[in-house]
Amino acid sequence: MMTLQQPLEIMCDVLHTPEGRIVALDLHYDEPRTGLCQRVVRRLQLESLTAAQREELLMHQLLSLESMAGMLRERQWLCCIALDFTLAQKVIESDLIRHILRQLPFLRLSLSEAFPNLHDGIDNPLIRALSEQHNILWLSDFGAGYANLHAVQSELFEAVRLDRRFYAENVHKSVFVMLLRQIMQMTNRLIVEGVEDDGQREMLAQQGVWALQNYHYAPVPLRHIGGLPA
Repeated sequence: MMTLQQPLEIMCDVLHTPEGRIVALDLHYDEPRTGLCQRVVRRLQLESLTAAQREELLMHQLLSLESMAGMLRERQWLCCIALDFTLAQKVIESDLIRHILRQLPFLRLSLSEAFPNLHDGIDNPLIRALSEQHNILWLSDFGAGYANLHAVQSELFEAVRLDRRFYAENVHKSVFVMLLRQIMQMTNRLIVEGVEDDGQREMLAQQGVWALQNYHYAPVPLRHIGGLPA
């Protein structure tokens, strides 16, 4: 397991419409950079941490958002935090976490397509418990191959984010627009990461894609989001 020797900076991927209007921030941590890896930025993977470390970082995110809630409400930006199975259990079991979540109506909880038994949808006890506690869920990494369409068709998820590799492997195929339309029949908030150029941006805008990730804006520390255009 990774040793966290110093507090980690909360980073935000910027989700914006194809035209550039910011609609949401996706919170995460980057791996600590040391030695020869100073220039290599990788997202910190939850599975590299102990359960206690994951909970500590989750609380750091929640309390930081609570302190910035006024600005986020004023700008009408949503925020998203990723949960794995361990953190999802903490959310439904912790009175403190549930209390904080009730103070953050702009917060969305993101489940990866690799979440255990995601294909069961509302029949998954943990997902059902999250939903019954009035948490609004997003689905990430759709197309990575872990789950079938049942999870998306269940209407449990307010937004769906395409897997970056899935997008890169399919965007140049002649059937991609048809595939995109099929996915968008199941969600009116589709997020696309890895857009390469303005031609792709315009194509996605024409298809009604809700948000692009980090196309117009680079990831930014949470403490600096006040510098982003409102």
